[in-house]
Amino acid sequence: MFAQERREQIIKQLRIKKRIEVRQLEEIFQVSGATLRTDLRELEKEGKLLRTHGGAMLLENDLQKEDILSGRKNIEQKKFIAQTAIDYIKEYDSLLLDSGSTTLEFARELKNFKNLKVITNDLQIALELQENPWIELYLIGGKVRNRFRLTNGVISLDFIKNIAVDKVFLAPNALSAMDGATTSNEEMRAMKQAMMASSTESYMLCDSSKIGKRAFCKFADPSEFQMMFTDSRISQKEKEALEKKGMQITICE
Repeated sequence: MFAQERREQIIKQLRIKKRIEVRQLEEIFQVSGATLRTDLRELEKEGKLLRTHGGAMLLENDLQKEDILSGRKNIEQKKFIAQTAIDYIKEYDSLLLDSGSTTLEFARELKNFKNLKVITNDLQIALELQENPWIELYLIGGKVRNRFRLTNGVISLDFIKNIAVDKVFLAPNALSAMDGATTSNEEMRAMKQAMMASSTESYMLCDSSKIGKRAFCKFADPSEFQMMFTDSRISQKEKEALEKKGMQITICE
C-alpha cells in the first residue's frame, strides 16, 4: 500500500472511531510505529487530524460535519423510537430534552400533551413545542453552537444545575458496552452529565447506527439509564453486551 492510500485509510478509521492509537494502526496496516507517526505528522500538517500522546483524533470540525450528516439518517427508525418512548410520559411531568435529531422526533410526539413542563437547549425543539399553549416551555440560555441549533457553555450549565426535573431524555453520539455513552466534545459531555444529575430518571434515545461505536468523550455508563430505546436493527451481540452492563433495552418497531 502506498503512503497516500494508507493515510486515506487512517482518516477513514478516525471517522469511525473518532480517536485511535498508533498500536491499533500497527495492527491494521502491519507497518512500523515510526512509519505511522510520520503519516500522522503529515496528516496533521494537512489539517486533517490532531496528534495526541500515542495516537491521533479527528479535529472538532470533522466531528461536527459528521454530526450534521448523521442527523439526516435513519429518520424512520428515530420516529419508531420516539413513538415508543412517549409512553413513558404522563401529565404533569417535568422533562429535560437533550439536543439531537432523535430527541426532536420525540418532542414532536409531545405536541398534543397537556400540563407538561419541558426544558431544552435545542432551538428547533423549542420552536416545535412553543406552538402548544399547554406546555410550559423553558429554553436554556448560553452560547449558541453554530450550525447545530443548540446552546451550551457555562451559562447553560449554571441553569441546569439549579433545577430539578422528573425525567431527562438524552441522545448519545455513540454507545457501546465497553465505552458507555459517548459524545463528540467536552462541552457536550458536561451538558449531558448536568442534565442527568438534575433528573430523577434518565432515558436514552439511540438508533442502532450509533451502537457499537465510540465518540471522543464518555458521559455515562449503560447502567445509569432507566431505559434505552433503540430500533430493531441492533445486533443481538450488542444488545446482550449492553444488557450485561446493566442496561434495560426496549426495541422499537
